[in-house]
Amino acid sequence: MRRGPPRISDWLGWLLLAGGLAVGSAPRAAEPVAGTVVRDLYYGEALFQFYRQDDFTALTHLLAARDAGRVPHHEAEAQLLLGGLYLSYGQHARAEAIFTRLLADGADPAVHDRAWFYLGKLRYQRDLYPEALAAFGRIGGKLPEALAAELPMLLAQCHMAGGDYDGAQRVLAAWDAPDSWLAYARYNLGVALVRLQRTAEGTALLDRVGTMGAATAEQKNLRDKANLALGYAYLQASDAARAQPVLGRVRLHGPFASKALLGEGWARAMGADYRGALVPWLELIDRDLMDSAVQESFLAVPYALGRLEAHGSAVESYQRALAGFDTEIARLDQAMDRARSGALLPALLRDDDPDLGRWYWHMDTVPDDEDSRYLYLLMADHAFQEGFKNYRDLVALGRHLEDWRQRLVTYADMVEARRTAFATRVPATEARLATVDPAALQARRDRLADELARAVAAHDVAVLATPGEQDRWARLAAIAADPGFAGADAQLRVRHRLLRGVLLWDLDGQFRERAWRQRRTLQDLDRQIAAARTRLAAIGTVRTGEPERFTAFAARIAGLVPRIDAMQVALAATLQRQEGVLVAMAERELGARKERLASYRVQGRFALATLYDRAAATQAAVTPAPGAAR
Repeated sequence: MRRGPPRISDWLGWLLLAGGLAVGSAPRAAEPVAGTVVRDLYYGEALFQFYRQDDFTALTHLLAARDAGRVPHHEAEAQLLLGGLYLSYGQHARAEAIFTRLLADGADPAVHDRAWFYLGKLRYQRDLYPEALAAFGRIGGKLPEALAAELPMLLAQCHMAGGDYDGAQRVLAAWDAPDSWLAYARYNLGVALVRLQRTAEGTALLDRVGTMGAATAEQKNLRDKANLALGYAYLQASDAARAQPVLGRVRLHGPFASKALLGEGWARAMGADYRGALVPWLELIDRDLMDSAVQESFLAVPYALGRLEAHGSAVESYQRALAGFDTEIARLDQAMDRARSGALLPALLRDDDPDLGRWYWHMDTVPDDEDSRYLYLLMADHAFQEGFKNYRDLVALGRHLEDWRQRLVTYADMVEARRTAFATRVPATEARLATVDPAALQARRDRLADELARAVAAHDVAVLATPGEQDRWARLAAIAADPGFAGADAQLRVRHRLLRGVLLWDLDGQFRERAWRQRRTLQDLDRQIAAARTRLAAIGTVRTGEPERFTAFAARIAGLVPRIDAMQVALAATLQRQEGVLVAMAERELGARKERLASYRVQGRFALATLYDRAAATQAAVTPAPGAAR
C-alpha cells in the first residue's frame, strides 16, 4: 500500500511561483516566496490556464507560444511547466528528457533537489528501481519537510521492489520521520516479509502498525488493513488463537470489515466453536453480495449449521445462497452485455467536468444506476483507473478537434466576410485618396515657408499680423494715400500718425514670437505631411497585399481541415482500441466474479446434495423395511 504523496502540480506550482530554474540569462528569484514577475504575456496566459486547472489549454498554448518565440524571458520556466504538463498526461519520456536537460544546464539547489526527487519517483513508478535509487542518491539537503519525509519510504519501497528487504530495513531503522509515514513503510515491509516466510519479523511490524494510535480516517484504515493482514498470516499458520483477537481489532464498519468478519469466523471454526463462528458470518450475509467475503459467508453459515446438526436450517441457508448466486450471476451477465454494447464507459463520464485537468481529476463517484455496484469494483482497480484516464483524455481530445472543426468553419466565414467588406470599401477609399495630394500640400508648405523667410529678412511685421490688425493697417494706409489727406486738419494727421505708431509698435513687439510660432507650425506641418505619405504608402501596400493575406488565410484554414479529418480518424481508431481494452478489463473483472460465484454455486449444490444424501441415509436407517417384524 502506497501513501498518496503531495501532488506534482503543487510542486510545479511552487517552482513557477518561486521563479523556476536559473539557466543561462534567465532571471533568478531572490527569495522562494517572492514570486516570479511575468515578463511575457503569452507565458502569463499559459500560467493562468494552468492554475485554473485547464491543463490541455495550458499545454497547447504554451507549445504555440514557444514555437513562435513569444516567451523569451521565461524559457526555463516554460520548459519546466511543459515537463510537468507532459507528466500529467503520462508522457514520461518527454517529461524526463526536459527535467534532465534542465538539471544539466544548472539549477537552484532547492529546485535541483526537487527535480531529482520527482525524477526518481517517476522512475520508481516505471519500475526502474536502480535508476530511481541513483536519482534519489543525488538529492542534497534542500528538500522541504513533506518531501524529505516521503523520501525514505520511497527508498525502502525501491529496495523492497528489488528484493533487498534488508536494505529496506536499514533505511527504516535510520529513519526519523512522522509516524504516519513510518506506518505505511512498516506495513509494506511487514507484508513482504510474511510473503517471504520471514513470519516473525513481518508479524512484529504488522502488529506495531495494528496497535498504533490513529487520529485520521486514513490512519484508521491503515491500522485495520495491518490487523487484517496480520490476522490472516496467523490463520495461514493455523494459529487461530492469535488470529481471533487481532481480527477483532478491525472496525466493524470500515472498508476491511467484511474480510475481518470472515476471518474471525474461520478462526473460531478452527477451534470447533461453530456457534461462535455464526456470529460474524451471519453479520456478513446481510451485506453486498459482490463482496467476496460475503459470498464465502453464504456457504460458511450453512457449513456451521451443519456441524451443529441443524440440518434443516443448513438446507434453507444453502438454498438461499444458491438463489442469491443465481440472481447475482444473471446481473453480472447483464452488466457484461451492457459493457460489450458500449454503454459502460460513457456512463462513467456522465457527470464529468471536461475542463478539469488530468492532474486534478479522479473518479471518486460513479453514476447512480444499476451498474453502480460493479463500476465501483472496476474503478478501484489501478490499471482500469489509469486506462480510463487515457480514455477520458481521448474523449476530451475528440471534443477539442470537433470544436476546432467548427472554429475553422467560423474562421473561413470571417475571412470571406472581411474579404467582401474590403472589396466594398476599396472604391470609396480610392475616391477619398484621389483628393489627397501630398505633393501639392508640400508645395503650399514651401510657399508659406518662403513668405515667412522673406518677412523675417525684411522685418515686415505686417505679414504676421492678425486679420484684424491687417485690416486696421490697410485702413490707415488707405487714409494716408488719400489725396486730400495732405490738406487735412493738422490734429487729424497727428492722430493718424499716433494710431499708426501704436499699431506698428504692437506688431513689432510680437513679431519674433509670431515668427517662432509660424516656424513651429511649419515643423508640425512637415510631420503631418510625412505621416500622410507613410499612411498613403501603407494604404497602397494594403490595397495590393490584403487580398493576398485573405487568400493565404483561406489556404491555411483549408489546409487544416484535412489534418483535423485525419486526426479525427486516427483518434476514433485509438478511442475504439482503448475502449476495447477497458471493456476487456471490465469483462475479465466481471467474468472472474461470475466464475467465483459459479464455483461457490457448485460447492453449494454439492454441499446441499450431500445434506440430502445424509438425510436420506438417516431416514433409511430409522425406517423399517416393508414386512419386517414390528
